[in-house]
Amino acid sequence: MKLKKTTWIRDILRVSCVWVGMGTLLQASETQTPRTPPILQGLRTPEIVKAKPKLLDKEGSGRLYRVGKLLVCVMQGTHEQMGYQHGRLLAKQTEHIMKQGYVKKALWDRGYTREYTNEQSRRMEKHFPPEYIEEMKGLVKGLHDGGFLDATYEDVRLGVTEAELLHFDPDSPPGCSNFAIWGKWTSDGRLLHGRNLDWDTESGAQVDAVILVWRPTGGIPFMMVGWSGGIGSVSGMNARGITFGEMTLPSPDATFDGLPMFLFMRRVLETSQDLNQALDLIQTTPRTTGWNYILGHGEIRDGRALETDAAHCDVFAPMDPQETDKTGHWAMEDAVRRTNHPVSERRLLRLLEAYGELAKQELGMEVKGLEDGIPLLKLQNSWQRYDWMGRIIQAQEGKVDIKECLQVLANGPVAAGNTLHSWVFDPENQVAYVANAGFDPPVTAHKMPFYRIDLKKWFKE
Repeated sequence: MKLKKTTWIRDILRVSCVWVGMGTLLQASETQTPRTPPILQGLRTPEIVKAKPKLLDKEGSGRLYRVGKLLVCVMQGTHEQMGYQHGRLLAKQTEHIMKQGYVKKALWDRGYTREYTNEQSRRMEKHFPPEYIEEMKGLVKGLHDGGFLDATYEDVRLGVTEAELLHFDPDSPPGCSNFAIWGKWTSDGRLLHGRNLDWDTESGAQVDAVILVWRPTGGIPFMMVGWSGGIGSVSGMNARGITFGEMTLPSPDATFDGLPMFLFMRRVLETSQDLNQALDLIQTTPRTTGWNYILGHGEIRDGRALETDAAHCDVFAPMDPQETDKTGHWAMEDAVRRTNHPVSERRLLRLLEAYGELAKQELGMEVKGLEDGIPLLKLQNSWQRYDWMGRIIQAQEGKVDIKECLQVLANGPVAAGNTLHSWVFDPENQVAYVANAGFDPPVTAHKMPFYRIDLKKWFKE
């Protein structure tokens, strides 16, 4: 398996224009000693919209709602029943994303073949929990009854293995940002978790976006911000206050022989009663390729950052001794944050070793260790987003609420032009604030309205 040439090296060739402009602004502002810290001046605040759910359709115990411009699909029952409800209620959207929309544009139009995708998907399928296979089979039946007559199990399986497939050529890696804060930073001490999914707004995945809510029989209700036809995703929260978001992490330790990330994240949300149970599952489940995660637990107001790949799983607590000046980073109390690069010394050295030859070819310089690598790291967008999130949070000690979290996501280097979805989770109040990218023309998610989704009714056990 050939790991693609990561943008981790290429990004150090350029400094974000947004960041350079902001640095100039800060220098000019600091001489004026304003009351408001310079980093907080001129921030754009996204619009928050409250809208009541409008029932669109129902199937058995399943319901399809519209909340503002967002679709919300609520499924209830056994895994097979929930799959059927999903398929029947979202057949039209699923047919579009699979046949005309994102799957076609992201895979088939870019040179992937069905032989290749099926081969790698079968490798990952060996790790699927049996109940998820039953759910996918139920989903296919629901799609058939909903009018998507040629839907296949392989189509549905592709929906949960696609993220791993897109990790490798001919695709390029996305960039994402995650933070969870509580205690001294928030206005009342509660945990708030924010995230931008910087992926691809040109291929139209946002056309078929949906908030998926599962109410499994005898299990924990949970939700994920996802897409029609997918039984997992990259962002979610459960009724126990667990919040979970991922980011791509370049790593040479990758395989298709593990549980794909979409189902990996779903498994954590569906089965974890608390933070320790979630951490144990993450550490013991066979993993695929490089992913960073932010994991929060609203009930105890605590969180962790994780750097994972097929071979390793490093866990970071607030003020973690691994997150130090030696590696060009700085830890925070009552907070964890990550973007798209590793923080630990071991992982940084491993990455420099793996991509040292690429750096020599493209930069014409030797990168022998941290003393060479850290200055280059600080030039790249991933580090700048990591630094920005920490500084803007620190400038608002004891004042951060939903509005301020949205400002973190919608400003500075964190505000990318290709954000597919953006959200802030408030697990203690069981509320999510979600924005999806616009389309026709594409508009990055954090410039769209954030809809307030009250999950109390659907999370009730």
